[in-house]
Amino acid sequence: EKPMHAYEIIKVIENKFQGYYRPSTGSIYPILKNLLDSGYIQVEIRDGKKMYKITDSGKKHFEELVKNKSELLFGGKPNLIRPILEELLKTAFFLYENKTKINESNSQKILDKLSECREELKKILT
Repeated sequence: EKPMHAYEIIKVIENKFQGYYRPSTGSIYPILKNLLDSGYIQVEIRDGKKMYKITDSGKKHFEELVKNKSELLFGGKPNLIRPILEELLKTAFFLYENKTKINESNSQKILDKLSECREELKKILT
């Protein structure tokens, strides 16, 4: 869109996810470094702040990713994987929407159930 500093990028991502997800600075900076090392973004210093700007190479790479998003997101199996990921997101959103109901007595039960589910999925997939 425009050159932005890391905090602005975090806010844009948070807005895209309607507040359900906000990346931490600890996750953004390594990604920015990787993009910078790959030549997909460049850094400009303005008023003592690093401003990140997408390069032509970055735009081209992004367009390729969008073009191949089915392969990227679903490994070429969108009809199989999309409903599974949608169900997973529904569960995550449900927990987020009910976060005020999570307390000392039920948080471990929720974690145990999620862990149990993951172990069952491992059995199914191996």
